[in-house]
Amino acid sequence: PSPLRTLLLADFLSVSTQQTVTTGPIAAPRAVALLMAHWGWLLGCVACALAAAWAGAPIAPLAAAAALAAAPAFAAFVLAPWRGRWRVDAGLLLVWGVCALGLTAGTGGVNSALAMMFAVPPCLALALGRRWAPEAGAACVLGYALAAALSVSMPAPSLAPFPEIMAVLSLAMAAALMALAQRAEAGDVGDAGRRIAEVSHELRTPLTHILGFSEMIERRIFGELNERYVEYAGLIRKSGNHLLALVNDVLDLSRAESGRFEVERERFDVRAIIEEVVREATDTADKKRIVLAMVTPEAPLMLSADPMAVRRMLINTLGNALKFTPEGGRIIVQAALVGGAVVLDTIDNGPGIAEDDRKKIGVAYERGSGGARAEGTGLGLSLVRALAGLHGGALSFHDAPGGGALVRIRLPATL
Repeated sequence: PSPLRTLLLADFLSVSTQQTVTTGPIAAPRAVALLMAHWGWLLGCVACALAAAWAGAPIAPLAAAAALAAAPAFAAFVLAPWRGRWRVDAGLLLVWGVCALGLTAGTGGVNSALAMMFAVPPCLALALGRRWAPEAGAACVLGYALAAALSVSMPAPSLAPFPEIMAVLSLAMAAALMALAQRAEAGDVGDAGRRIAEVSHELRTPLTHILGFSEMIERRIFGELNERYVEYAGLIRKSGNHLLALVNDVLDLSRAESGRFEVERERFDVRAIIEEVVREATDTADKKRIVLAMVTPEAPLMLSADPMAVRRMLINTLGNALKFTPEGGRIIVQAALVGGAVVLDTIDNGPGIAEDDRKKIGVAYERGSGGARAEGTGLGLSLVRALAGLHGGALSFHDAPGGGALVRIRLPATL
């Protein structure tokens, strides 16, 4: 009882070492970059004020304008310990908007160069990782209109070059925040890809055990069993194989897109791989009464590539054809050397691929209009496209002669 209570308490407390390790390092670079951007803004405001004072601008209104322009930077410094909470981020955006409103209204309204400050809040929303850019932009438009209305009753002091220099600084700040937002977005995508790869890798071990144990039961290794149990073991094995194939696709696709897929090139006769893949698919074709054939040249068809990757590409294109070809159909896998490249075609007489679908098929998790009637996630052809790209090749879709689909993999024959 005592150890059990200890485990329950640990679960209740939700102690997670994964959160401790990953959350800080992911968020820290963005927070530091935002603080550095605001430090740059503060120093720019000081430099602008000094330049305007040296040019002869009146000190009192110049000091007030410089203080108002620097206020967002001080707000960022004060709110930094709590950044990440939506109320804090919204408060920082509000400070930027109010300061832009006050400076624009006090320096000429519609004709004020300081209206450029309104470009900063939408960019800051993106840099903060918030999807508030449209709302922030709409609020800035309303703020600009309000500043124009308020400027009618407010005298515009002459601040020499201060508004013009601050306008340039505002554009630079907006550009810096946009660059930070793009870099953070790319980092988030990379982190997501790494997490998917880690999870996929961890799934492989238990899936392998499930497949092994189910096959042992199906073969009655340890004695006779009821036929119903044997049938269920076969279903478990088939479902496990499908899930393992999906996990492998996710893992390999994440490695290919992140540039961590190591292509081990060697020179080999691609006809042997085609024959192997076609032979392995014979049982599946027979169950649907599909005629499966291959057409290859009599002479060796040499290719310099990663043989495992080429095999994976052919498995996916042939599997896709088997999935969509109706019972009693036909599929041909053919290879040829065309213009210094090895062309691998998978041809079927199924429903074909619509012209509009050809642009999105081959993109991860995208499926064509006919995909709703077949199982799958849209990963197979996207993996083919990624692997072909790593070899300097390409994946394309065409109409098959006489109707159907022709999926073509084109790979350079030599390095």
